[in-house]
Amino acid sequence: MLELLVVATFFGYIYYLRNYADLRSKSEKEEAEFSPGVEMYKSGRFDEAYAYFDKKVQNRPKSCIAFLYRGLTQKGRGNVSEAFDDIQTAVSLDDEAYKAHLEFGKLYMDTHDYETALSKFNKAIVKAEETSPQSYQWRGQAYLKLGRETEAQEDFATEKRLIEQSGNRDATSQVKAPFVDKKLIVSMVMIVFTSVLIILGVKDAESVHLPYLVAVFCAIAIGFVEPHKGWLLALMQCVLVLSGYFLFTTQPETSGSRELENFSLYGSVILTFVASFLGGFMKRALNMQ
Repeated sequence: MLELLVVATFFGYIYYLRNYADLRSKSEKEEAEFSPGVEMYKSGRFDEAYAYFDKKVQNRPKSCIAFLYRGLTQKGRGNVSEAFDDIQTAVSLDDEAYKAHLEFGKLYMDTHDYETALSKFNKAIVKAEETSPQSYQWRGQAYLKLGRETEAQEDFATEKRLIEQSGNRDATSQVKAPFVDKKLIVSMVMIVFTSVLIILGVKDAESVHLPYLVAVFCAIAIGFVEPHKGWLLALMQCVLVLSGYFLFTTQPETSGSRELENFSLYGSVILTFVASFLGGFMKRALNMQ
């Protein structure tokens, strides 16, 4: 039963990391995943980028970003009709992806359909929630084409303000980022549970293997969840394990049992620090790929 709890805890950590700790949208994750093709497109290698995203579309027919960038590469290759089809598909797959609406509007600007372009830019601005200066810049251009000078200037002013705010955030991001955030608090709560598991392993095991296994699995999970703050979680787990063991459990009567539990206890504490470092190293290595 204890082994099952250990495995469930480990995979619970990983599930939390993959689905809740990463606050990016689905399209943002896909764009990061397809970064090689995105770089091809940005560097003007449209044929290579088209081949890359055409394969992604075949393998991931529900991917908004795959269709979006295949459409952009088609536009770069001069295939406007195909670009329209792909970007329209991208919008239909993920209506929340503001970049798809923005690029759709740009296509209508190229065909001088400024009213339709304006509606697409409006959608991009709503979905971006004031995180995209470029959307205001393009809507301002559409307003100018429609002779709506006042509204255009308001959009250009908003664009400038967002750019300035973005620059200020970039300059002070490290200062403003709180050390104790929601993710760390949730992780601390989970550490209480893993500490209990380790204590149970120390008390119930007939050898050192089970508590060591529990400690290693839990500590690797710590490193995965918090690759930069894992030392704090590891320290917290060690304190909870030691205090919980000495304050809330009964010491064995025989010397052999005491030696086994002490060996399991202090070995688990040491492994917590070592394995948490290993888990953080593995997570950082995966992020670099």
